[in-house]
Amino acid sequence: MLLKLCKILKSIQYDSLPDLTIEKAKITILNFLATSLDASDSPITKAERSVWETAGSPGSCVIVGQSGGVSPLAAASVNALMGQIYLLEDCHEHTLSHPGVVAIPVALALGQNSNASGKRIIEAVVAGYESMGRIGSALIAPGFPDYGLRPASTLAPFGGTAAASVIMGLDTVHMCAALSTVANTSSGVMEFVNSGAEDICLQNCFAAKNSVMAAMLAERGVTGSPTILEGRFGLGLAMNRKELDWTPAIEENPGHYMIDESFIKRYPGCGHVLSTAQAAESLATKHKIALDDIEKVTVGVSQRAKDFPGTDNSGPYFGAISAMMSHQFMVASTLVHGKTSIDTVKKFDDPEVNAIAQRIFVELDEQVDKAFPQKTGARLGILLKNGETLSDFQEDLIPMTRDDVIGRFMLSAKKHMPETQAANVVTKTLNLESLESINALMALLEV
Repeated sequence: MLLKLCKILKSIQYDSLPDLTIEKAKITILNFLATSLDASDSPITKAERSVWETAGSPGSCVIVGQSGGVSPLAAASVNALMGQIYLLEDCHEHTLSHPGVVAIPVALALGQNSNASGKRIIEAVVAGYESMGRIGSALIAPGFPDYGLRPASTLAPFGGTAAASVIMGLDTVHMCAALSTVANTSSGVMEFVNSGAEDICLQNCFAAKNSVMAAMLAERGVTGSPTILEGRFGLGLAMNRKELDWTPAIEENPGHYMIDESFIKRYPGCGHVLSTAQAAESLATKHKIALDDIEKVTVGVSQRAKDFPGTDNSGPYFGAISAMMSHQFMVASTLVHGKTSIDTVKKFDDPEVNAIAQRIFVELDEQVDKAFPQKTGARLGILLKNGETLSDFQEDLIPMTRDDVIGRFMLSAKKHMPETQAANVVTKTLNLESLESINALMALLEV
């Protein structure tokens, strides 16, 4: 099965990609750079880099928003960490995953190390999304997250390894060996939703490092089990306790790519709480709501958005991560601050926000649930103490547009570089296919 998948991945060539797919790849890369810059001075980022410096990791690869070169392994790891610290990454809803936060940093690090062209970077990123999306379409069966395994981290090694294999020019057989090897590292648990710990971001580090290592080992002739996904003791049965249909991983779908299905988050938070934040911002914009007047708030969502680990959590919040997973926090933070942003999620322990969160209740909304997953909506109702009810219905979430992502990058970059330099990053990213070497872009991100 893996060999068939690898033939599909190897067939991804820039010249045959639709224009919209190419554009999507470039926009997701720009968003990744923006969110990484936001997190470049985070304590956990500094800790991860310090580990590499202590171990000794010389090289010329760039950690976004920092100075001094490191090895491709270190760059892939640290950049993968930064890309998800504030949960502003892209989402592939069908597989509950975030391909960009691993496929992109691996492609950029190895691409920089080998002077890969912009076209090769695009091919690698598209292949990374494709690998995660196809494997995830089979592996992430209904109920998968119920016992604590995180879908995104389970799939991440496959995205990073496919991207690494493309950059390194591995043939089909060696790519198959790399993917079968990295399947042994497929992991990540969700207890962070309760503790607020940042190990969700470290899961990306592990996936990025394992991806690079798996591709390098395969290049040197190391092989894995070719049936490691569908076999009697393979990943599918081990994680789901039932036989899976692996057809989605290998069926032909000409002209359509998994990256086409992804969307970029507008708010810092779990993908299941974004429509909730959207509805809260809509209400906060329409009405001047005095917090003391609020009796009760109800949030109506799909069954998956209600039951996903950490989403129905009224606090207290022990870290920004657990806050960003919660419907209650998203609504309360928006009502207190007018919107939810990186600055507001850093105030996860705000007493006023936590007090409002205690009055917010999550329930199943039949209309929203019926439309899911084609549409991811939310219904918000605020009962005031005078008996009046304010309500808002969001039929579907509104993802970031091309212009929104450009604006996000420019806003993030202003803290790190001159405006002209930031504009140059945008120009080179949006014209990535014209770059003979990705180093022309990456050099602008070392600050």
